[in-house]
Amino acid sequence: MQFVKPYLTLTPFLLLLAFCAGPAPAQDKVHFNEQHICMKEAIYFEAGNQPVVGKFAVAYVILNRVSHKQYPNTICSVVHQGPISKWHKKELGKIVPIKNKCQFSYWCDGKSESFVEQSTSYRESVAVAEIIVGGGYKLIFDPTEGATHYHATYVTPSWSKHMKKTVLIEDHVFYK
Repeated sequence: MQFVKPYLTLTPFLLLLAFCAGPAPAQDKVHFNEQHICMKEAIYFEAGNQPVVGKFAVAYVILNRVSHKQYPNTICSVVHQGPISKWHKKELGKIVPIKNKCQFSYWCDGKSESFVEQSTSYRESVAVAEIIVGGGYKLIFDPTEGATHYHATYVTPSWSKHMKKTVLIEDHVFYK
């Protein structure tokens, strides 16, 4: 397992890649926007305190799941995967995830999620999401080495015993 630590800020590089990735084709704009929002949320709330490489790592876990037959095939479906409250769905017509049962903890931790749009973390999350959803990820190596799972170093989920560690990035451990 290797330790990844960025040597410099990648924000200018991110902006260049986002520009190179280019806009989504017109017919895919709605799909692009929806997937971009889901990716941006996941990156921001799961890796907001991480350096840019950590933000890319979370994005790659999502991409790796999208391309894996065991998981849903869209970014939003992967990010929002988990059981929902049948009562809320039936009685209120709302999708409410069951607390602490989701694949990505921010989605069902019961906390109100809000962005700090003026923050560097938000701008980096948006840029990484644009690169990933826009296809620019093909220009960047996968820092997770194909990981489909990760967790913070201060927890030890039961599933981690059955998977291969690939990399440690700041305080996230990645597995495949």
